[in-house]
Amino acid sequence: MGVRWIPFTLGAMVIAAVVAVDPGGLSPFGPTRWWLVSSLALAAGGSACWSATRRLDRRSARLWGLLLVLLTVSAVVNGDTKVALLGHPVRHLGLLTWGLFALVFATGQQLVRTDDRRIVVRSTVVAAVGLGAWCTWELAVGPPIALATTTERLSGPFGSAAMLGAACCLLTPICTMVVVDRHASTSWRIAGAVGAATSVLALIGSGTRAAWIGMAIAAAVLLVRRRPSTRTVLVGAGSVVVALAVLSPRLDDIVDRSNGTSSRLDEWALAGRVIGDHVPIGTGPEGYRIAAVGAVDADYELVHGRDRVLPDRAHSGPLDVAAIGGLPAATAYVLLVGGIVWRAVRQMRAADPMTTGLSVALVAYAVQQLLLFPLAELDGVWWLVAGMLIAAAPDQAMNTEGTAPAAMSGAARAAAPTSITAAPTSIPTEATDLTGVDATANTGAPHADATWAGVRRGRVRAMAIAAFALVPVVFVAGVLDVAADRQARRAMTARDTDTAVTAAERSVDLRPDDLRYRSVAIEAHRSRGTLADIDVALDHADAALRWSPDDPIALDARATLLLDRAAITGTTVDTDAAVEAWRRLVDRDPVRARWLVQLGRAAALAGDIDEAHAALTEAAMLRPDDASIAALLAELEARS
Repeated sequence: MGVRWIPFTLGAMVIAAVVAVDPGGLSPFGPTRWWLVSSLALAAGGSACWSATRRLDRRSARLWGLLLVLLTVSAVVNGDTKVALLGHPVRHLGLLTWGLFALVFATGQQLVRTDDRRIVVRSTVVAAVGLGAWCTWELAVGPPIALATTTERLSGPFGSAAMLGAACCLLTPICTMVVVDRHASTSWRIAGAVGAATSVLALIGSGTRAAWIGMAIAAAVLLVRRRPSTRTVLVGAGSVVVALAVLSPRLDDIVDRSNGTSSRLDEWALAGRVIGDHVPIGTGPEGYRIAAVGAVDADYELVHGRDRVLPDRAHSGPLDVAAIGGLPAATAYVLLVGGIVWRAVRQMRAADPMTTGLSVALVAYAVQQLLLFPLAELDGVWWLVAGMLIAAAPDQAMNTEGTAPAAMSGAARAAAPTSITAAPTSIPTEATDLTGVDATANTGAPHADATWAGVRRGRVRAMAIAAFALVPVVFVAGVLDVAADRQARRAMTARDTDTAVTAAERSVDLRPDDLRYRSVAIEAHRSRGTLADIDVALDHADAALRWSPDDPIALDARATLLLDRAAITGTTVDTDAAVEAWRRLVDRDPVRARWLVQLGRAAALAGDIDEAHAALTEAAMLRPDDASIAALLAELEARS
């Protein structure tokens, strides 16, 4: 099977990861992007496994294997198995996505030809130009897709300032090096200049401190390693100055933070408590959102609240992995990423500007993720770049005696194979053939153990078959997800409740496994308010809990619906059921103000004034400025 189309597929994946949006969806920056990224990554990865001859870096392969084993154990042992395996519909960071990262990393290592890597780099330039055009329009006119936000920070084609900053850490260095690459055509150097300039504008306009720090550290390392000319430094500094000048009217809004650095410190403290409770195996992929329910303290609730946003990430890559996989998994992850970053720092001095750009992008993104969290779409691009960097490494090409080219004499180097894919007669100590077959087997030389080689090749072919088998599944699921997302938007924007209910039910029919569409259906039926609708909504809540038994949003929805039902019927059975549901939730999380308020409402409906007063008093202490809680307390006092 030919592999020439693999770099084009990977390039399409990079473009989709940055600019793919669906203005007609409820989540315009989510389902369409993930559908394209996952499908393209599987197609390219399957082809790479089927026809690969490139040696994989042995250390990183072993660390990846260990990390995946630990995450698999954590996914199976913890109770939220389905979501842990397939991922949450918003974050997509289930076990399968982690496996996809490993597949993309291995695929990047197969791009041994400079022309193949250049195709992906040019796709990165296209993505940067698209991102820059979006952000320029957003700055001059407004967001192309309206967002419900109060911030003046640029959010780009992600709807998120943090994700925009992370993307700029990947795109800006690569575009910059295209500009200085003398082997690139004039048109691509111009495109690179446009992409680099507008990416700098987007980076600063995002106001993302993690990305700023990542880019600053990567630039400082580059200065030390490469010692660029004064002209290059002045050009880079000038780009930053121009971007600051353009953004000067909005700089106050860009750098403004309501909670300053305390917000990130509070998130890390919360993550520390979750990790401390799950040291050996973690909470399982996507399990942080569940474990955080009982780990939030009163200070966190008082400062940040959880009415609109629930904590679902540790806001640091290593802490995130420690939370979902335990300390052993975090150790493997840190060694894996740290090894790649160290390799990138070493290769910043490469004569090839393309390799330098890849190296700087790897360092910048890795540093910013220390202050952010893994991102399903962009992390896939990072692992692809990491694989490409390994493919470009000169120490991966071995001579006929198995020694590194750097150790060869000039005559020996001239006689050695010039292609990085040339077959060595021995397996290097730092790498292993992806197929498990000694490269001499491809030249007709006898193999030391042909039976074992055949077994290893069979395993890799099995991986390819598995990837190919997943492609239609993921593709169809993505198409259905996009269609369901559009129906969900129709449900949320419909003017009459009947249309909303019909569209919401259609979205659930298309993707019954998606927790988001269950929530949309619940809200649509609640808006009609009849007893029959409440019962249908309860069925949706129960279905969501069957899929994810401890999902905090589904638990909240079910208890809310029981309270709605009790308010309609007024029967003792219904009021007791509502009170019991909210008691269980408050027992899980005794400092969540919303749950205390709802318990107070349910207890008051059941006639238990003392319990209602106690719950509302606790809620008032957590929300001292909430006038609605004060009004409920005043009503209780009047009744008593």
